[in-house]
Amino acid sequence: MGLASSQKQLNQEFSKVFISTGTAELTVSQEKIRTKLEELPRFKLSHLNTPLEPLDRLQQALKDEGVDVPNRMLVKRDDVTGLAFGGNKGRHFEFEIAHILEGGFDTVININHYHSNQARFIAAGCAKAGLKYHIVSHDNLDAPLTGNLLLCKLMGAEIPRTPNEYARQVAEKIFKEETEAGNKPYILPDDPFSDIMGMIGFLETGIELEQQLEDAGVEGPVRFWGLTGRSIAGLRLYAKNRGLDWRATACQYSPGKVEDFQNVTANRSKQVAEMFDLEVSLDTDDLQVLEDYRGPAYGEPDDRVIEAIQMVGKAEGLIRDPNYTGKAMSGLIGELRAGRVAADETICFIHSGGLPQLFAHADKFVD
Repeated sequence: MGLASSQKQLNQEFSKVFISTGTAELTVSQEKIRTKLEELPRFKLSHLNTPLEPLDRLQQALKDEGVDVPNRMLVKRDDVTGLAFGGNKGRHFEFEIAHILEGGFDTVININHYHSNQARFIAAGCAKAGLKYHIVSHDNLDAPLTGNLLLCKLMGAEIPRTPNEYARQVAEKIFKEETEAGNKPYILPDDPFSDIMGMIGFLETGIELEQQLEDAGVEGPVRFWGLTGRSIAGLRLYAKNRGLDWRATACQYSPGKVEDFQNVTANRSKQVAEMFDLEVSLDTDDLQVLEDYRGPAYGEPDDRVIEAIQMVGKAEGLIRDPNYTGKAMSGLIGELRAGRVAADETICFIHSGGLPQLFAHADKFVD
């Protein structure tokens, strides 16, 4: 048997295994999921629904290279959710900001990297909700005030910058000072709800996408392509409970063990499944995780990421960022070029935003 025949047989066997284990009869209705979502407190931050658009010119550019591409390539435009340059975090923090307000807190303390999209979106949510916000920013203390950090400042955030090893100590000091001043502070990383809100938000995205894919006439298996995180996990959880043939590939954007991400995601999905009375949670192998496209470090792109950003920009007029979506797109292009994406799948790339941080890497795009 030749190599091509062997590969074809392997793909067929993979499809059989997936269909027998990755899908099920429709057991959970959209109405049930929607009803559970409506029971949660919510603070509106985003313009929804976001568009689902074709990537026809990118598809053709790859064909012109001689790459075998799937029949259809689409992009879910969560970069256009609206607030503070948009992004998928808008879906997450509609639930988180409401949760904070329900708890009677008036001050939010966060700990994150200087270029964090999450930090930016919390700044925006706190501004909209009238909450005081501190972002304890660690790593690269000499980085200029640009990108997400600049936006946090413009939206009223207090930004103490400290080495990573002192970040927790600084956050607790702020907590103590705010409490003594008569305020009611909330340290975001200490609340377990912050670990599952993103998955919750993307259960709703699943409802949205199911209708959009039907309207677009998409048939057969769909592979969602994005980053390791709560968003793509929420889509996979939705699909698994709806019995949809939706697969998911998540590209790592920072160092870390794949099995750690898979275990944490599976455990968090159990919490969400219990909250929503779902039939099943995620298993550790429900997400394909790629670790070869994460670049040298968190926040650092490699040449493949730079090429992917430029290629999609020229082909589609769509902008990716070097920290997150650029890495996911470099993974998609790399896997297509390597022939490791099934031809019968519709690819749906999740554009999660992150655009402000592009400007912090402007020097990498100068010829």
